Amino acid sequence: MKDILVINSGSSSIKFQLIEAKTERVIVKGAAEKLGLDESFMTLKLDGKEFDVALPPRSNHADALGALFGFMDQHDLGKDLSAVGHRVVHGGETFRESVLIDDKVIAGIKAATPFAPLHNPANLLGIEAVAKINPDLPQVAVFDTAFHSTMPPEAYRYAVPTDWYKKHGVCRYGFHGTSYQFVTARAAQLLGKEVGDVNLIIAHLGNGASVAAIRGGRSVATTMGFTPLAGLPMATRSGNIDPGIIPFIMERENLSASEVIDALNKKSGHGATTGTLFDWRDITPAALSGNADAKLAFDIFTRKVAKYIAGFMADLPSLDALVFTAGVGGNDHVVRAAIVERLGIFGFKMDDKLNAETLDRKGKEGLISDAKSTFPVYMIGTNEELMIARDTARIVG
Repeated sequence: MKDILVINSGSSSIKFQLIEAKTERVIVKGAAEKLGLDESFMTLKLDGKEFDVALPPRSNHADALGALFGFMDQHDLGKDLSAVGHRVVHGGETFRESVLIDDKVIAGIKAATPFAPLHNPANLLGIEAVAKINPDLPQVAVFDTAFHSTMPPEAYRYAVPTDWYKKHGVCRYGFHGTSYQFVTARAAQLLGKEVGDVNLIIAHLGNGASVAAIRGGRSVATTMGFTPLAGLPMATRSGNIDPGIIPFIMERENLSASEVIDALNKKSGHGATTGTLFDWRDITPAALSGNADAKLAFDIFTRKVAKYIAGFMADLPSLDALVFTAGVGGNDHVVRAAIVERLGIFGFKMDDKLNAETLDRKGKEGLISDAKSTFPVYMIGTNEELMIARDTARIVG
């Protein structure tokens, strides 16, 4: 087993990394963006140098991946490629772990499309493009939902008519699973335990955000649900709301159900609360400088995260650590401190110096809580691409 190409196909973009399986070194990484538009382009980074690869106007996924494989061949990188791992957002109830892709798997991914209509079709475009470029190259699907398939029924079932679940699969699936899988394994290493022995609460906080409870190394609860709209407020997503709001707004604003759902996904969250700010690199400084709307978004978010953490403690027999990860969880020490302060009733206590110094963008991870904290708090940077590469190497190998 030599090199693994990791592909994350979106509706108008593709992110990719070529990773050496043995050393886990990133050989080349980059992205193709604005696919389908006149200004399609691709950028790559190899040996510390950046390359711009020209793409034809309105390039599609096949064009972009063809250009990527051409670049790898040009730089003698294709000869050691042994497999491709694809991030697939939704596996429905069919896929509970990563799998080698064949016609049956492709059919299963298509069958799960109603659960992720924006994501699964884009993921399939990447799979189909690679199959045309190199039909003999093994491909593996790594599902965002798979890690949460270990949740017990009391965590994944909704109190709705049973036929909704049996006929239509209405239940909690959860997302960010690849991130949780990586962070769980890394936390076990830092704690000096086997993965199967750790009990954690992990807060994956970024533009998309969720919290999960990990018991014995396995997911037993998470905040995202049937869709990624559930749970915490996010950059443009509302998070949990009273479902009665939907027909109320439909009637008063003369909107369809799909229009209201679109607003909850794309016109809500922090952006709606602040009016202009979506990124925590802007929200936190504005909140600290006295912007009332930014402060409100800050307080809503940190309260909700703390509330879920507190609630998930009831799902665990003990707690080895609270872990922050992802873009905000890994880099915004002010947000982390505010969340932990709200958990003071449980004995959580932050070490302000360690917290301020431990930032993912600086390549630092580790303990950020005070020695007197009842439970340790860690920051661990996530690496979903590496997790996909590991799963792909394991399955193909």
